[in-house]
Amino acid sequence: MQASGFIAILVAIVLSRFISERGYRELNSDEKLRLMDGFSSTRMYSMVPLLMLVAVFWFLTTQTDLSREVVGTAYFGLLIAYIVLRTVLNQRKLAALEMPTAYRRSFMAAQAISLVGVAWFFFTFLGT
Repeated sequence: MQASGFIAILVAIVLSRFISERGYRELNSDEKLRLMDGFSSTRMYSMVPLLMLVAVFWFLTTQTDLSREVVGTAYFGLLIAYIVLRTVLNQRKLAALEMPTAYRRSFMAAQAISLVGVAWFFFTFLGT
Protein backbone atom coordinates (compact mmCIF):
# COMPACT_ATOMS: atom_id res chain seq x y z
CA MET A 1 0.00 0.00 0.00
CA GLN A 2 2.94 2.36 0.56
CA ALA A 3 3.72 2.18 -3.14
CA SER A 4 0.34 3.78 -3.90
CA GLY A 5 1.25 6.59 -1.48
CA PHE A 6 4.51 7.28 -3.31
CA ILE A 7 2.74 7.16 -6.66
CA ALA A 8 -0.03 9.46 -5.39
CA ILE A 9 2.37 12.08 -4.08
CA LEU A 10 4.45 12.02 -7.27
CA VAL A 11 1.38 12.31 -9.51
CA ALA A 12 -0.01 15.08 -7.30
CA ILE A 13 3.25 17.04 -7.48
CA VAL A 14 3.46 16.75 -11.27
CA LEU A 15 -0.23 17.53 -11.82
CA SER A 16 -0.13 20.44 -9.38
CA ARG A 17 2.93 21.87 -11.10
CA PHE A 18 1.29 21.48 -14.53
CA ILE A 19 -1.82 23.37 -13.37
CA SER A 20 0.27 26.10 -11.75
CA GLU A 21 2.40 26.60 -14.84
CA ARG A 22 -0.63 26.68 -17.13
CA GLY A 23 -2.24 29.35 -14.93
CA TYR A 24 1.00 31.33 -14.80
CA ARG A 25 1.28 31.34 -18.59
CA GLU A 26 -2.16 32.98 -18.80
CA LEU A 27 -0.97 36.03 -16.84
CA ASN A 28 0.22 39.14 -18.66
CA SER A 29 3.69 40.58 -18.03
CA ASP A 30 2.50 43.08 -15.42
CA GLU A 31 0.62 40.39 -13.48
CA LYS A 32 3.63 38.07 -13.57
CA LEU A 33 5.85 40.82 -12.22
CA ARG A 34 3.38 41.65 -9.41
CA LEU A 35 3.13 37.96 -8.57
CA MET A 36 6.91 37.44 -8.37
CA ASP A 37 7.48 40.63 -6.38
CA GLY A 38 4.53 39.96 -4.08
CA PHE A 39 5.68 36.47 -3.14
CA SER A 40 9.45 37.06 -3.01
CA SER A 41 9.73 37.04 0.80
CA THR A 42 7.08 34.34 1.18
CA ARG A 43 9.00 31.95 -1.07
CA MET A 44 12.11 32.47 1.00
CA TYR A 45 10.57 31.76 4.41
CA SER A 46 7.57 29.49 3.81
CA MET A 47 9.67 26.30 3.78
CA VAL A 48 11.22 26.93 7.21
CA PRO A 49 8.20 25.75 9.27
CA LEU A 50 7.74 22.77 6.96
CA LEU A 51 11.39 21.72 7.28
CA MET A 52 11.19 22.10 11.05
CA LEU A 53 8.08 19.94 11.10
CA VAL A 54 9.81 17.23 9.05
CA ALA A 55 12.89 17.39 11.30
CA VAL A 56 10.79 17.02 14.46
CA PHE A 57 8.84 14.15 12.89
CA TRP A 58 12.09 12.37 11.96
CA PHE A 59 13.56 12.96 15.42
CA LEU A 60 10.47 11.71 17.25
CA THR A 61 10.08 8.60 15.10
CA THR A 62 13.74 7.60 15.09
CA GLN A 63 15.17 8.86 18.37
CA THR A 64 12.34 8.37 20.87
CA ASP A 65 10.06 5.58 22.00
CA LEU A 66 6.91 7.49 21.13
CA SER A 67 4.30 5.56 19.19
CA ARG A 68 4.74 5.94 15.45
CA GLU A 69 0.98 6.21 15.02
CA VAL A 70 0.68 9.02 17.58
CA VAL A 71 3.60 10.94 16.11
CA GLY A 72 2.32 10.37 12.58
CA THR A 73 -1.18 11.51 13.45
CA ALA A 74 0.13 14.63 15.18
CA TYR A 75 2.44 15.33 12.26
CA PHE A 76 -0.33 14.87 9.74
CA GLY A 77 -2.62 17.17 11.74
CA LEU A 78 0.05 19.86 11.94
CA LEU A 79 0.84 19.43 8.26
CA ILE A 80 -2.83 19.92 7.34
CA ALA A 81 -3.00 23.00 9.59
CA TYR A 82 0.14 24.40 7.92
CA ILE A 83 -1.23 23.78 4.43
CA VAL A 84 -4.59 25.36 5.27
CA LEU A 85 -2.88 28.39 6.80
CA ARG A 86 -0.56 28.78 3.80
CA THR A 87 -3.54 28.45 1.44
CA VAL A 88 -5.49 31.15 3.26
CA LEU A 89 -2.47 33.47 3.38
CA ASN A 90 -1.67 32.81 -0.29
CA GLN A 91 -5.25 33.51 -1.37
CA ARG A 92 -5.26 36.76 0.60
CA LYS A 93 -1.97 37.75 -1.00
CA LEU A 94 -3.29 36.91 -4.49
CA ALA A 95 -6.39 39.03 -3.86
CA ALA A 96 -4.26 41.91 -2.54
CA LEU A 97 -2.08 41.66 -5.66
CA GLU A 98 -5.27 41.79 -7.75
CA MET A 99 -4.53 38.57 -9.59
CA PRO A 100 -7.26 37.40 -11.99
CA THR A 101 -9.93 35.09 -10.59
CA ALA A 102 -9.00 32.37 -13.09
CA TYR A 103 -5.42 32.36 -11.81
CA ARG A 104 -6.55 32.22 -8.18
CA ARG A 105 -8.78 29.24 -9.03
CA SER A 106 -5.96 27.37 -10.77
CA PHE A 107 -3.65 28.18 -7.85
CA MET A 108 -6.25 26.78 -5.42
CA ALA A 109 -6.79 23.67 -7.56
CA ALA A 110 -3.04 23.01 -7.66
CA GLN A 111 -2.83 23.33 -3.88
CA ALA A 112 -5.84 21.04 -3.39
CA ILE A 113 -4.30 18.36 -5.62
CA SER A 114 -1.05 18.59 -3.67
CA LEU A 115 -2.96 18.21 -0.42
CA VAL A 116 -4.75 15.10 -1.67
CA GLY A 117 -1.43 13.56 -2.74
CA VAL A 118 0.19 14.33 0.60
CA ALA A 119 -2.86 13.05 2.47
CA TRP A 120 -2.86 9.74 0.59
CA PHE A 121 0.89 9.37 1.09
CA PHE A 122 0.59 9.77 4.85
CA PHE A 123 -2.53 7.60 5.01
CA THR A 124 -0.58 4.75 3.42
CA PHE A 125 2.50 5.51 5.55
CA LEU A 126 0.53 5.43 8.81
CA GLY A 127 -1.51 2.44 7.70
CA THR A 128 1.49 0.09 7.79
